Amino acid sequence: MNGELTPMERRLRLAAELVLLGLLVEALTLAWRHPLSVIVFLGLGGLLLAAGIVVFLFSLVSLSHSETREASD
Repeated sequence: MNGELTPMERRLRLAAELVLLGLLVEALTLAWRHPLSVIVFLGLGGLLLAAGIVVFLFSLVSLSHSETREASD
């Protein structure tokens, strides 16, 4: 094993980072007592969560034949 990340691992890591960032934004806005906190919670936090989910699902669906062959070896 050479320590480099495969394209699949990079996409999954990006998806995890987006989801974690979205959860962090949503957690921070829960303590913020201002009307804009709802907008930030739904707008920014929800957008980051949705982007992470979409990247995750896209990375699962878009496996090339060569990547699946390498994973099985």
